[in-house]
Amino acid sequence: MNNDLNHKFCSSYYRDAAVRLAIRGNKLFFLRKSKPLRGRNLVGASSDDSGKRTILKPDSDGGYDLSILPHTNQVISLCSHIPDTDYYSSYIRIPVFVHAHDSGFHNTPAYIYNIDQLKRIPTDKDYLHYWLKATDYFQSDEEPIKNLAKEIAGRCIENDYLRVLAVYKFVVRNLFYDYDELQAKVRQDDSAVAVVKRRHTTCRGYVSLCVSLLRAMHIPAQQLACYLAKPGELIDVEHVKPKTNHVVVAAFADNRWLLLDPTRDSHNKYQNGEFYKLNEQPSLANFDMTEQLFSFTHWL
Repeated sequence: MNNDLNHKFCSSYYRDAAVRLAIRGNKLFFLRKSKPLRGRNLVGASSDDSGKRTILKPDSDGGYDLSILPHTNQVISLCSHIPDTDYYSSYIRIPVFVHAHDSGFHNTPAYIYNIDQLKRIPTDKDYLHYWLKATDYFQSDEEPIKNLAKEIAGRCIENDYLRVLAVYKFVVRNLFYDYDELQAKVRQDDSAVAVVKRRHTTCRGYVSLCVSLLRAMHIPAQQLACYLAKPGELIDVEHVKPKTNHVVVAAFADNRWLLLDPTRDSHNKYQNGEFYKLNEQPSLANFDMTEQLFSFTHWL
């Protein structure tokens, strides 16, 4: 593992979503805060197996002292904290290792594997053209999808990267995760047109709509199957790839493939036949993720 990655971390290639951190000795420092985190009272929080939480507040030098944590592998939640309350809004979770005199980021076993898999995705013209085609599932040639794509594209300048961002924000804000479908274990029609009409779906629907809208804008996009760690957990297995249980989006812009997980950033939910919409600004923590962040929780 690259030693530099053990002491530096970046969450996203998108400037406004990027969290940049560095560990020097046993101190964690912010090098850059994502736009949603700026101006907020930030703390780090780590919980042990009993559920006891240790709060890390910045010292006078702006660093967070990791040495107060048990000297083992830890998961630090970067949280916004409302002063004088017990409310902590977790933005991102970072695995670290803590030693007596030195700490670092704990990059998961999936990292090298994911890097290798992503390098295998071609970028030649013929391959990219293939990922523009409409299918029965990715219905980029259907009128409801074409009209919606035209509406979204019209709000931003002619820049593929910003159009990918616009599609991502639309999907995150307007779809609702279907807990009823998840619990019933009965798969619904997750093709793009059906999802637009229904508005509630699981990860498959988030991805099918995202991919279809992008292809309708002539931006190559595809679905990638992967393993996603359970909520609140990180990948902690060695050498054996877990079974696939999730899908994400790969979109081609800026001459590279961008990793997107709209399901993880959409906190809207559909449960017991009711829609519950998040009132806060949607997160962009999983937009154009670095391979380092992606590999904390995803295994291709």
